[in-house]
Amino acid sequence: MADDEPVVGWPRVTACIDNTACIDNTACIDSGTDGMLVINNVGYPCWAPSVDILRAGMIARCAALAVTLGRPVRVDVTEFGRSLVVVVRPDGVVQELDRHGRIIPSDDELLPITGPCRCCGRTTTVTVTRCASCAVAEPLGVLAAEPYAITSADLTADLGAT
Repeated sequence: MADDEPVVGWPRVTACIDNTACIDNTACIDSGTDGMLVINNVGYPCWAPSVDILRAGMIARCAALAVTLGRPVRVDVTEFGRSLVVVVRPDGVVQELDRHGRIIPSDDELLPITGPCRCCGRTTTVTVTRCASCAVAEPLGVLAAEPYAITSADLTADLGAT
């Protein structure tokens, strides 16, 4: 994918940190440190002891999807009423998108997002699938319950990059 090409809007991924806003197929994080990650109309309820850990765990799930697809994944985020469109790259780096759906270049060195292992607390990147210290799988996992299908009047709306 060239840097000037828009990021594909499929799969439709939304993250919400504020569950009151999650009904419109977005991922939300609220002050109670629970949230919702929605991937192609399947809701993944999430929880963590802090907003930072919750955010890292949701990014880890999106990075795993990006690795599977071999390309960046667009994520529509709602956090405490603020909306933002980002891309999560397979290397765990998160960047904002411009209004045309293209990655906004950065002059800074971009590093993958990190967070503490949910079992031993060792800092790890979002791309790690097993903790190097305690060997737990999905060390940044924040899934709080079984995923479930979300019904919507228009399940195919806004699948393209904007």
